[in-house]
Amino acid sequence: MRRKRLASLALAAVMTASVVLAGCGQGETTQAPASSGTEPAAAGTESGTEAGTEAAASQGAAPVVSHDTEMTIEIYDKAANYQGIQAGWFGKVLKDKFNIQLNIIAPQVSGDANSLYQTRSASGNLGDIVIIDNSEMQDCVEAGLIMDIGDIIGSYENLTKYKEQIDLFNGTMNGVEAGSVYAIPCNMNSNGPTAFVGTEVASAPRVPWDLYEGLGCPELKTTDDLLNMLKDMQDKYPTNAAGDKAFAITMWKDWDGTSIENANLLTNWFGQQVKESVLLGNDNTIMPLTDKNGGYYKALKFFFKANQMGLVDPDAATQDWTTACDSKMKQKRVYLFWYNWQNGFWNTPEHGQNRENYMYVPVEELNFFQTADSYYGDGRVWGVGSQVDEEKKLRIMELLDWLASPEGLTYQHNSLEGFIYTVNDDGTYTLTKEGQDRFTGDLQVPEELGGGSWSDGNNQINQWIVGSAEMNPVTGEYFEANLWSSTIEMNQTATINEWSEKFGAKNEVEYMRNKGQLGMVANVNIPLGSDSTDIALVRSQCKSVVCDASWRMVFAADEAQFDQMWDDMCTQLEGFGWNDLVAFDTEKYQAVIDARKAADRKSTRLNSSHQAISYAVFCLK
Repeated sequence: MRRKRLASLALAAVMTASVVLAGCGQGETTQAPASSGTEPAAAGTESGTEAGTEAAASQGAAPVVSHDTEMTIEIYDKAANYQGIQAGWFGKVLKDKFNIQLNIIAPQVSGDANSLYQTRSASGNLGDIVIIDNSEMQDCVEAGLIMDIGDIIGSYENLTKYKEQIDLFNGTMNGVEAGSVYAIPCNMNSNGPTAFVGTEVASAPRVPWDLYEGLGCPELKTTDDLLNMLKDMQDKYPTNAAGDKAFAITMWKDWDGTSIENANLLTNWFGQQVKESVLLGNDNTIMPLTDKNGGYYKALKFFFKANQMGLVDPDAATQDWTTACDSKMKQKRVYLFWYNWQNGFWNTPEHGQNRENYMYVPVEELNFFQTADSYYGDGRVWGVGSQVDEEKKLRIMELLDWLASPEGLTYQHNSLEGFIYTVNDDGTYTLTKEGQDRFTGDLQVPEELGGGSWSDGNNQINQWIVGSAEMNPVTGEYFEANLWSSTIEMNQTATINEWSEKFGAKNEVEYMRNKGQLGMVANVNIPLGSDSTDIALVRSQCKSVVCDASWRMVFAADEAQFDQMWDDMCTQLEGFGWNDLVAFDTEKYQAVIDARKAADRKSTRLNSSHQAISYAVFCLK
């Protein structure tokens, strides 16, 4: 369906360009359309949205439901870092609007995620709503754990805006008939499969600007140069402003999966993305995770060298994410950030004006892996549990549609009007002082808005049907607050100005593009084959080996021990069937590589057509 649609659009664009070009230089007085195409299209325009709205209308309005009875909806949520009832300000919004409360089941914090998944699956009731990985969704559909909502989803206009993406995903699942809908992808948008609107990549080295400038802004060619700079920084600034011991690097274990998550993110610096037992390159290559030329080995070696230099927080191997975040990152006790959202724990206009914000530091040898915005979704999906009754089904559908609506997205991505942001005369938004500080400290919410801390009351689902890269049709700006014109203006602080002057770019993405260091890959989101019983056993055994060995390598006594641990890990993995696992994952993820190549080709064709149209319009002026 997607291929046919894009081919049709490309053909239509070429045909239109051909007709217009025929009139170039002919003295025609025909004028170009009033819209030049330079302004972003609001949600509801023809990129799968008008068609979706028409489809919804053809099925009639969504059923009216009663909110008289309070209902608890249980969410099995692989993305959540919190387990229990959603409380605070977001809980109050859901209670006031829908008279519901959410009970979040979070495998990530349960202590034994696999056991929880298996136990709940065996019971026949994984959750009223489930948020799981693509491959798990395929298994759950086959096991009868997920409800087909294809007969009703077309009546919900906000979900139907993303009909193209939803249909494509479900249409590529095994055993799913045409018209059936079991899964709704996470983090969709309507920008197109190769668009990237952000100003920061997912992972890159970032340090406090004042400390980096205090070292004379040293030029960094290699990651060894980066480590030496961090060593100088930690030596010169051994504590934060409060006198607490600071370290260049901290880590945490509770996000680990088939390999350790902190190393996985650094793998992006070397042009690769970890996918279970293999590495996918931004050059469309696939190699085993255990290849010494790969990014995972390089990331572990980076952390090992850092520890040898005394740069790694000694709590790194035992602390959890919450501890690392609250007691280290938010207190400026960590000097290297590598996730883009870590900036939110410290960066504010006030800190920026004081030259204290964390900023990207260029390292010449790096080649960053970055996926385009998640037009098709991001690898996880939402579903409705098969055991819910009709009343709960309708209330769940109402909730899901609202979560995809401009109002719902504003609450999820922007929070509370008047407290976190205000509305400008032109309808755009501006963050308040509380909004600027919402991620950095213990912001308390007024009782009438839900009370408690803002962070505790924030959307604990921690996953979105539509991402913040989507355009808000109400404001004409993206839901992502960092991309609001008011925020961009507000962030033109001493930090930004000095960084821009030093590196000759507005932001890190522009710098990377200028230097040829940004390896962008198309966004694709397809269901992948699930593990057989034998492969699942191999993966489980290998996971333990990789994670255990990786952590020990970070804290190895010397380089000889590091190398010996790596070799021992590889030998042990081979004994568990690692090569069979790599062969299975290579075949599985080749489909992702092929889909990325196809999306790039389609985008190239469309861009060529758009350029032809632009030239035609120029001829008409």
